[in-house]
Amino acid sequence: MEQDLVHTVKTENFEMDYAKFGTGSRPLVLLPGMSLKSTMSIASLVADSYKIFKEDFTVYLFDRKKDFGESYPMDQMAIDTAEAMDALGLKSACFIGISQGGMIAQLIAELFPQKVERLVLGCSASRLNDMSRAVMTEWKRLAESGDVEALCSNFIDKVFSEKTIRKYKKTLMYMNSNATEQDMKRFSILARTCLEFEAYDGLSKIKCPTFVLGAELDQTLGVIASREIAETLKQNGVPTELYIYENYGHAAYDEAPDYRSRILEFLKS
Repeated sequence: MEQDLVHTVKTENFEMDYAKFGTGSRPLVLLPGMSLKSTMSIASLVADSYKIFKEDFTVYLFDRKKDFGESYPMDQMAIDTAEAMDALGLKSACFIGISQGGMIAQLIAELFPQKVERLVLGCSASRLNDMSRAVMTEWKRLAESGDVEALCSNFIDKVFSEKTIRKYKKTLMYMNSNATEQDMKRFSILARTCLEFEAYDGLSKIKCPTFVLGAELDQTLGVIASREIAETLKQNGVPTELYIYENYGHAAYDEAPDYRSRILEFLKS
C-alpha cells in the first residue's frame, strides 16, 4: 500500500481501505472497477491521473471492504460504501463510478439519494447483456481455475484498445503476475457479483444530475449499456448528459486524454 495516501476506515461492521487526495472544499467519491489486485496498490498513480480535480475537490477513492467472505452482493457494496462515508463524516459528495464502481454508485444514488450531489458513470451498466454476461462468466471461470496468466490476458484483451495492447500488454501482464490465490478468489467473487447484478428498475429512483460516458468499442459491458442508462434517466426527467467515445473500448476512462477534463467540467457546472 502507499502509506502516504492509503488509510483504513473502521465502522462497527467492517474495515475498508481508501485513498484520500486533493485539497478542494467539495468531497468527491471515486469508485473503481474490478481489478485483479486492489486499486490501493496503485493509489499514487490514480491520484496523479486525477490531479486536475485536486484544487476543487477532496477525493476519496474507496476499495471494497476487507474480508468480505464468499459472497458480496452489489447492494451490500453500496451500503458499505455509504457506511464508510458516514464514518468519515461525509454527508454528501459528487460520485464517479467506473465500470463495476458505476454499478455501486447507481445503487448508492438509489438507496441514499441524499448522499449523491452529482453522478458520473463511466463505461458502466444497470444490467448485463448477453455479451457482458459471457465476459463475466469467462473471467469467473478463469479466476476459479487459478490460471493467473490466462485471466490477465483475457482481461487485458477485453478491456483495453488494440493500440494499448500492442504497446503495453507485456507490462500489464507483469504488473499482475504476482497475483495470489486470495486475489483470484476475490476477483471470482466480484465477477459473480456482476452476474447477479440488476439495477435497471432502480434507475427510476435516481434524481441527481448524471453524466454517462460510454465507448463504442466496449467489449466488456457494451456501449448499449451506457446508452440505456442515459436514455432511461432522460425519460424519467433526470438532467442527464451522454458522451460516447467512438474510437475507444472499455478502458476509455484510462486511455482517452480528455476523459477526466470532461468529468470535471460536468461536476463544476
